[in-house]
Amino acid sequence: MQRRSAYLLAAAAICLAPATAAQGNFVASTADPAGDAIDPSAGRDIIGASMSYDRRSGELIGAVQLRGVPDAARAFLSLFAGTRTATGCNGVPAVGFGSYSDEFGASWKRIDEAGGGGPGGDAEKLAHRDAVQRFEATDGELAGRRVDCVIATASEPGNPANVYDSAGPVELVGQPALSMRVRGAGPSFKPDRPRKLRITLPNTGDAATGPVRLRLGRARGLRTKPAKKALGAIGPGGRRTVIVRVTLRGRARDATKVKVTASAGALIAREKLTLRLRRPGGGGGADRPAQTCARWLPDPFGDSGGSLTLVPC
Repeated sequence: MQRRSAYLLAAAAICLAPATAAQGNFVASTADPAGDAIDPSAGRDIIGASMSYDRRSGELIGAVQLRGVPDAARAFLSLFAGTRTATGCNGVPAVGFGSYSDEFGASWKRIDEAGGGGPGGDAEKLAHRDAVQRFEATDGELAGRRVDCVIATASEPGNPANVYDSAGPVELVGQPALSMRVRGAGPSFKPDRPRKLRITLPNTGDAATGPVRLRLGRARGLRTKPAKKALGAIGPGGRRTVIVRVTLRGRARDATKVKVTASAGALIAREKLTLRLRRPGGGGGADRPAQTCARWLPDPFGDSGGSLTLVPC
């Protein structure tokens, strides 16, 4: 508790000024020159930092890389996403981590005002006394912050004004996200009767995708029009909808598996559809009625010669 209180006080002492920024799911990464710290200790020299922030879920993940293991030369590490001002990455709101480099514990902090006020809590620290120190936290209190830059510092424990080294500020870049919804695939198809599939591709991220390509897989007796479609980029919060006419011929399987893939560079969204064929007379497909046949069954008791009975075929 004493260490955590020291961290919260150190975070509150940071000079912050109000600023505005774009919303987003963001990623930032930066390298920092080795040997530029005011202290010669390798454990106080930052050579890299990175952070990702999901504003919807409040998931915050970060890492600080030091030039060496922080043995006796301990430091207080601070990794924060804030907002740009004329003087740097020192505007509110801000969200981030604090931890002593030689200890297991870490904390997260949300700063809402220039005085440093805001909630905080325990964060998961995945390494201690290591050259790379990683932090994770997911909390609703971290969600929805408008942040656009990241800065990392290594400072004297108990004296945040004495900064050994810093990395950044670096821009927190919004990332695109591609997903897929398909409607019109069920419950079953009549042979040679085309049906419209409505394929919707939303970009739920915070940057535009690259050009999107849509492709439907092949299968016996399956006809798709179009089978491929080239789309433009999808902006943040935008979507594209494609209508595909799908036909199952009589030689198609009762259950046809079809892959639908949308890609934009490294972004990929997939759906695997099962298209069921309803054959004349009820054959085929998961929804076909049970078939029965008329058969003569003998009477085992000998009271009659038997009777005509419907039984499953």
